[in-house]
Amino acid sequence: MKKWIISALVISMLAGCGQKKNEEPEETASPEPVEEVQGAWVKKPGELNIDAVKDMDAFDQVEIAYEGGTVLGDEERIGMPQEWYETGYENNAVVIEKDGKHGVYDYNGNQLFVPTVNVHSTPFAKGITMAKVKNAEGNWVYAYGYCNSTISSAVVFTPDFTAVTDVPFADYQFAPYSDTSAMPYFAIVDGTFGVLTPGKNEDGSASGSYSFAPYSGTGLTRNMIVPVLDPMYKTVSRVVVFQNGSIGPNVLEDLGTYQTASYANGYYRLKYSDTTIFIHAESATQIGWAYHDAKNFSSGYAPVKRYGYWALLNENGDEVTDYVFNDIMGVYNGKAYVRVGKQWGIINVGQAVERGRNLTWTALFGTEKSEPLGTLTVHVADLNFRTGPDPSYEAVGNSVPNSAYPVYETTEASGYTWYRIDENVWLPSEGTWATFEKGVLNADEGPDIPAR
Repeated sequence: MKKWIISALVISMLAGCGQKKNEEPEETASPEPVEEVQGAWVKKPGELNIDAVKDMDAFDQVEIAYEGGTVLGDEERIGMPQEWYETGYENNAVVIEKDGKHGVYDYNGNQLFVPTVNVHSTPFAKGITMAKVKNAEGNWVYAYGYCNSTISSAVVFTPDFTAVTDVPFADYQFAPYSDTSAMPYFAIVDGTFGVLTPGKNEDGSASGSYSFAPYSGTGLTRNMIVPVLDPMYKTVSRVVVFQNGSIGPNVLEDLGTYQTASYANGYYRLKYSDTTIFIHAESATQIGWAYHDAKNFSSGYAPVKRYGYWALLNENGDEVTDYVFNDIMGVYNGKAYVRVGKQWGIINVGQAVERGRNLTWTALFGTEKSEPLGTLTVHVADLNFRTGPDPSYEAVGNSVPNSAYPVYETTEASGYTWYRIDENVWLPSEGTWATFEKGVLNADEGPDIPAR
């Protein structure tokens, strides 16, 4: 699927932004003020008065019972993070940080648990996070809670996040995967699905040797991403193994080696050095662009990052918001926490899309963008976006090769030509890093950015 992006849209929230003053009528017709999309903001940036929002998930792998022990696996994540490890927690919640303390809010901005959990009080303090907790039956289960090294017990949330219960400190493991080098994991060897077990030295450390055995258990609860290993037990690609143990098509083989992968709600998220792509698992096709960063699909949308800013991608591979956000959390029931500058708000993208409207700059803020002087095409990777026309200004993102940006102003400083591509966002060139052309970039003439 080929689409074109013409600019990085970034915003600086100014007092009074979003409302146009009434002016005396002129002889020539003037454009009508643009109103915000009805219901676009559940909470506007600044109304929440919080410092940060964090995802509820914590671990990349899960443990599955295997012949009296456990084996690591990369299961498909289904639903929201609170469902990924069958924790039984409600989905309508995020962890927020305010004044160095964690609390829990819902997706309407309501406070479920008061921000009282200190994030920085001791070396072991992590605030609210997922952990492994021993339940009344003596089994280890996943739960949300908090603890620190100065107390002899930990605290675990009830499923609705509105109350807590105490558990013994020994029954709370807030980082169960601190060392996985000697733990067995699922793999494909010579076309067979099984368990690869690293050898151990007398002190329990990994010896560098391995043993492999076909998997005959029935402990899989979801589809999985499993590495395919060569005779030296090095990963060469990955495949899907279905819940019944059968091996699916190797849709990832042609993509080569990648650093990390996840499999959530029917989509692979594959990360290379500075590139992230989505693959629709069933059709084995790429969805959307290659992105600088991305988060998993949930509720039909995935946060994606280009030009240093975030937008939301739908399952058709279309951006349904402009690239105007400094950060976006996962979508739940059509709503998402978004950061504009240093301020957090909540958008109702689901309601806007249902009404046939994308959340554009004008839809979100009720203001028009000024017309650009021309187009800047960047030829190099990782050219810093800065808040002003000088290397001393803060870097707020970086470019990708062959990307194009609108230019609203130019100036010379510190041996560079600086191009303002949006409000308080500048790119430099020493003459070869980028090319400036007068005129406005047409949406159908933008550069195609390769997936790799």
